[in-house]
Amino acid sequence: MGVLLLLLGGCREPAPAPAPGTPENPLLTVEGTTVRYNGQLLPWEDTGGWRRVLGPPSRESDGILTWDELGLFLYDRDSKVPGPEAFEVLLGRARLSPQSRGEPESWPRKNFTARLLVDGAAITNRSTLGEINRDKKGTSFTRGYMNGIYKYSVGEFDVWLEYGHDRSLTTFSVTKWLPTAH
Repeated sequence: MGVLLLLLGGCREPAPAPAPGTPENPLLTVEGTTVRYNGQLLPWEDTGGWRRVLGPPSRESDGILTWDELGLFLYDRDSKVPGPEAFEVLLGRARLSPQSRGEPESWPRKNFTARLLVDGAAITNRSTLGEINRDKKGTSFTRGYMNGIYKYSVGEFDVWLEYGHDRSLTTFSVTKWLPTAH
């Protein structure tokens, strides 16, 4: 009888994977410049909204808010500009140059492990530029100011990818253009 129960118990279907956008399977989406975490809007006009959705940051120093467990950080350095100026997702730790030593203090202690979708394209630290541009809707990433950095502009924002010297994707970011002095 015990063997029969063991055999029947082994025939059960595995539990379904948690749905994307749940605490068990977090989802960060970027559509144009609209950013959502598990379906909740992260507003560019209000840093407090990011805190409400993401929870309190692990660290905060000189206007840089870091969520170590999530692998995210936010720049809110200019008190004259409402909301954050930029946010970054840390996907890997390879620096642009193999000669770089250490890591920026603002980097989260852990890499981003949730799902990241940018204009419909899934992005991981192993994503190639060709795969991302093939799968995403809208403007493609093009070479930035140096090898390994790619970007495009949407309104008053720049959207960035930075690859490390080993060709793995290190960061994804969205940055607001700074106001110009008149």
